Amino acid sequence: MYSPFPYDRISTKSTFFGRDEEIEVLTKTVQYSNNLLIYSKRRMGKSSLIDHFFETKKADTICIYVDIFDITSKEDFAKSLLHGVSNATKGDLKSTIKKLTSLFKRVRVEPTIDPTTFEYSIKPIVATLSFEEMMEDFFYTIRELSKESQVIIAIDEFQQIATITDVKLDALLRKEIQHRENVSYLFLGSKRHLLTSLFEYQAPLYEMATHHELQPLKFEAIQNYVTQYLKIDDEQLRTICELTKYETKMMQNIFHLLWLQKDTTVTKEQIDDTVREIINSKDSSYKIIFDTLNNNQKIALKVMGRYKSGFFTQSVLQEFNIKKQTLQSALDALFKRELIDKDGEYYFIPDRTLELWVERL
Repeated sequence: MYSPFPYDRISTKSTFFGRDEEIEVLTKTVQYSNNLLIYSKRRMGKSSLIDHFFETKKADTICIYVDIFDITSKEDFAKSLLHGVSNATKGDLKSTIKKLTSLFKRVRVEPTIDPTTFEYSIKPIVATLSFEEMMEDFFYTIRELSKESQVIIAIDEFQQIATITDVKLDALLRKEIQHRENVSYLFLGSKRHLLTSLFEYQAPLYEMATHHELQPLKFEAIQNYVTQYLKIDDEQLRTICELTKYETKMMQNIFHLLWLQKDTTVTKEQIDDTVREIINSKDSSYKIIFDTLNNNQKIALKVMGRYKSGFFTQSVLQEFNIKKQTLQSALDALFKRELIDKDGEYYFIPDRTLELWVERL
């Protein structure tokens, strides 16, 4: 039996809700083969949104999803693209391999099986190919596929291309994107400063995509869905929304644990106990991270847990016995480690569960 509140997996059709406006934006974007840049904090439901959107389009569209969160080289990027197109091609395994073999110039493909799910997929074989050869095969294949069907390519955690410094991936993409036909690119990301910098004025991808910030789910949408499964009044529901800062994943985690306590009306005490349970479940992993920090970085994190702004006021610096320059350097170090993020000059902890844990320090 599946929980109606998935928090550690992609939402299914029956558990996806509250994104009608975003689906409409996506639909209008791809209707004319335009591109879209979607950004938000992590854990806000971008991947579920794209997965659901692809479900509505896959009957007559080639939908390619590529997650580049863990790439560390240009070759990783090219392999991810090839893997995405290999597993988006329609048909049974035998006919798909035959079609891909005819499309790819150099890349070979072979079937592989997931040892956990026992599901078959297609693996591109690229060990002897250079980055340039892999990219050439990818773009050639996309052009050929687009002659027979509309193609949508979603690249998740797109800001990661900014970490690859030995080649200008954004400039390479621009050359292909500006000459595309019947192809839409959806760029998704969670680090707004990095992501938007790739599309800012004078950057290669400037004006290559319309910008769209994914907003938190609306309270009314949450209310309509959650009250189908939980006995909860508006006051307690709003408490959860505000406590989690509308972070979709944490809200779903709380709702799931409350759902396990069936046939009871949700109380403030239950919510507190549930939040405590979630934070405690991550205590060990957060402690491991915290122990890797030096003293100044630990102080900086504690400052962020106690104060949401005004870090550099004299009273805060005196309270924690730290100099402004030292605190700034510590914050920069935490930012580089991706434990914190920033919007302009404003620093924040993007993981709400971690933020609540830090508040306890």
